[in-house]
Amino acid sequence: MYDNQNNWPCKGSRSKRLRSYLKCRGGKTVRIEYTCGNTALSKNINDLNLELIGSEENEIINEINKLRANTIKTHDLPLQYTIDLLDQCGKLWLNREYSKKHVEILSHILSQSKELVIYELEHTMQMLLKENLEKTIKEELGTKEVLDTWVNTGYGKVHRQPRGVIFHNISGNAFVVVPTSISMGLLSKNCNLVKVSGDEPYFAYAFYNSLCEIDPSIKDRLSVIYFNSEYSNIYKTIVKNTDCVIHWGGEHSGRMMGELCAKFDNHLIMHGAKISFEVIDKINNANHTADLIARDVICWEQKACLSPRIVFVNKNLDTKQLAQAIADKLKEYTTILPKAYLNPWNSMKIIQDRQYCLLKYGVKKQQNVELYSSYNADYTVILNDSLLDKEDIDRCFNRFIFVCPYESSDEVLEYINNNLKSYLQTMGYSGDNEEFIEKMTLLGVSIVTKPGDMSIHYPGTSHDGFHNLQEMTYVVSRQL
Repeated sequence: MYDNQNNWPCKGSRSKRLRSYLKCRGGKTVRIEYTCGNTALSKNINDLNLELIGSEENEIINEINKLRANTIKTHDLPLQYTIDLLDQCGKLWLNREYSKKHVEILSHILSQSKELVIYELEHTMQMLLKENLEKTIKEELGTKEVLDTWVNTGYGKVHRQPRGVIFHNISGNAFVVVPTSISMGLLSKNCNLVKVSGDEPYFAYAFYNSLCEIDPSIKDRLSVIYFNSEYSNIYKTIVKNTDCVIHWGGEHSGRMMGELCAKFDNHLIMHGAKISFEVIDKINNANHTADLIARDVICWEQKACLSPRIVFVNKNLDTKQLAQAIADKLKEYTTILPKAYLNPWNSMKIIQDRQYCLLKYGVKKQQNVELYSSYNADYTVILNDSLLDKEDIDRCFNRFIFVCPYESSDEVLEYINNNLKSYLQTMGYSGDNEEFIEKMTLLGVSIVTKPGDMSIHYPGTSHDGFHNLQEMTYVVSRQL
């Protein structure tokens, strides 16, 4: 069952270590002590002073060795034990009294309103509830038992075995990847080394700490570290000494990780450098469809790979009416899930991007361009009578969306094939053209949803075209 409940009783004692990094009052520094490390690194994010206790190469090697020494012990833990642990952790975070202090800090680091952080956090933690985890395992692996024991098949028996020590390289664009990546690593019975992002260095350790509150022995199979990403030699050491890498990040860092994994024959699970979009072919009610599109745009402030950057609209529809309706709905949502203005550059850039696109398409290219936006930087909808240049899709952050009419589905297919084929993930679709859906998925779209559901990752849904539990384990066939 997909649970929408928000408040749960708090479980687990408050960790003493929590106090060591929660010092965010009156302009004081937030000190974050990770699993290992002694080197203090100062960082300022949106005028919030952070002191990150980073690790040196030798300290990380020691941590990997500790995890490797616990691989057999981790393998022998019943799967249900981990399911129950994650379920308790999800309920802990769904208690707003518990999460309140974390929401305050995350809001500042992410430059998002508290309301939006709460909305995203609770949606994410619901996926850790027992019924959702069990559904995920069943959808991905067929049965829970295959992780614990040998399961009968037509040829003999089959078993899923963990890969060993997994390195999680976490990006800072959407904190949903933290519980997703860590929970999959734990459920697959691997030991896990998690490197946090310098852009968002807080949530991974806060989540780790909450697991420790419930079960301190989690430290035997999970470590969270930080180091300066400019030190590529540390990445080389980690990849060389682990058994699998799951990477969440951009194109440049993904390419670097791919080269290292190829060099050391390390299994790579790649998530990143993805772009999502919506195609509106048929609608019954423009206001309702606009409302659903606005929901998709708001989540993660379009920083997540499943957030739409562009909306293709059939020219047979009233495109102006839909563009205006999307803007009106985005305006409504600013009162429910407002934007935060902690970083002045974000506002300046949005306004500059608006003017740039109006000049580029309206004056230089002499196309029909219409702007539907707030007076400030709350939201921006640009209606262009032709398809935009690929480079301008990267302007779509913080509630900035293009609406592009199309004559036929072939026009959309050609645009996607020429501009986005290597970056495809989620397509929000309103229509009934099964042939179009088939062709889009042949190009590389890995998730097709209804508008309004792009941010919802139902249990068992593929992620970038594969299942993480399958990738974090390997299949052993027994034919005795």
